[in-house]
Amino acid sequence: MRTVADVNVLFSLLVAGHPHHAECWSWWERQGERAVVLCWPARMGVLRLLTNARAMGGTPVTPEQALSAWDQLSDDPRTVWAEPTEGLDRLLRRFVAGRAPTPNLWSDAWLAAHAESLGCSLTSLDAGFRSFGLKQFHWLRES
Repeated sequence: MRTVADVNVLFSLLVAGHPHHAECWSWWERQGERAVVLCWPARMGVLRLLTNARAMGGTPVTPEQALSAWDQLSDDPRTVWAEPTEGLDRLLRRFVAGRAPTPNLWSDAWLAAHAESLGCSLTSLDAGFRSFGLKQFHWLRES
């Protein structure tokens, strides 16, 4: 089954010194061809974090280096790009209904809706995705 990868998994995968790099790399190596779904919000989140001094432990990369890292990821045979489907907006609205405002609500709900609308699982280091009641969720920390 294909899986939409959360920003935290992709970022940890790309940053060798990240505390979760080894577990994300282990997961990555088990993925088959075209098994990991990439999308615009994940791309923008990874690029933002790679160029953020705090997220990068004081040594952010240049925008060109960040794009190069993303290109390596997106050119890998394990990845596939998926545009949003028609059903995404309906799911997004369902996932945010009745929730308290939180900083990551919109991006998390969008990724969850994207995965669900594609019939994919979602892979993350954030167990909070469980709250969306996804049909398929893989919390990487249980691996």
